[in-house]
Amino acid sequence: MDETNSQKTIETDALVQGVGLHTGRPCQVLFKPAPAGTGILFIRTDLPAKPAIPARLEFVVDVVRGTTLGRGDVRIYTIEHLLSALNGLGLDNLIIELDDNEPPVLDGSAVEFVKALQGAGIRTQGASRNYFTVTSPVEYESNQTLIRSEPSDRFEIDCEINYDHPLLQSQRLLFSETDDYATQIAPARTFCFDYEIEGLKKHGLAKGGSLDNAIVIGPSGIYNAGTALRFDDEFVRHKIMDFMGDLMLIGARLRGKITARRCGHGHNIKFLSKLLEGRTNVPAMAAG
Repeated sequence: MDETNSQKTIETDALVQGVGLHTGRPCQVLFKPAPAGTGILFIRTDLPAKPAIPARLEFVVDVVRGTTLGRGDVRIYTIEHLLSALNGLGLDNLIIELDDNEPPVLDGSAVEFVKALQGAGIRTQGASRNYFTVTSPVEYESNQTLIRSEPSDRFEIDCEINYDHPLLQSQRLLFSETDDYATQIAPARTFCFDYEIEGLKKHGLAKGGSLDNAIVIGPSGIYNAGTALRFDDEFVRHKIMDFMGDLMLIGARLRGKITARRCGHGHNIKFLSKLLEGRTNVPAMAAG
């Protein structure tokens, strides 16, 4: 069997520890190997029944400052960086145990998740990978946001951001599955504007947010003293990272080209819902 088109998991467990972005509490995520066909399954080990939530679009319950999964009263927040690492590394089957309601924010990127998973080793499984192949264009548009998919023989994303800010303005990048996710996308950190912070705090969010895990942008530059950007276009790279995380929620590898202008979690999820409309060939993952 062609290893490129085979499902993959990890060889051994991988543990990542830190603090939660919104709770500010110490937390950890334990990645565990899973059999072919399992998909990505989150388990809240801190709750009595250890409830499980599959990483699937139908379990998305909120998209405010991150993508949130929910099942009944159970919530798992800010899953996008973690899922992006799985997408970038080509991992299909994992059990992900959390001891709180969100994974660690770490440095605001996906790079530490990537390092932990690579350290655990990646194992090819004896089953064909599930693909969602784009056969005709699908377009989502809302105000200044445009997300479009079209046929391609590989996954690629052409992403552009535009802000009315002298530091950001316009950035654009084309990334494909043949590029190195671990070095080109995973290290790109999350960012916000200084005026957004007060509103987040008022809503009880970002209690664990700091200049160690986010780039904070002010009128004349970034607040992160002594910290250079990791890329000249780090902001659009982070948007690609976020999109690749949300993309994992369709439950199959996307084979097609994405064009994304001014995207964000809310728009990403609405686009993916439109992409799946009428499609009955997306394989189901374990329900947990």
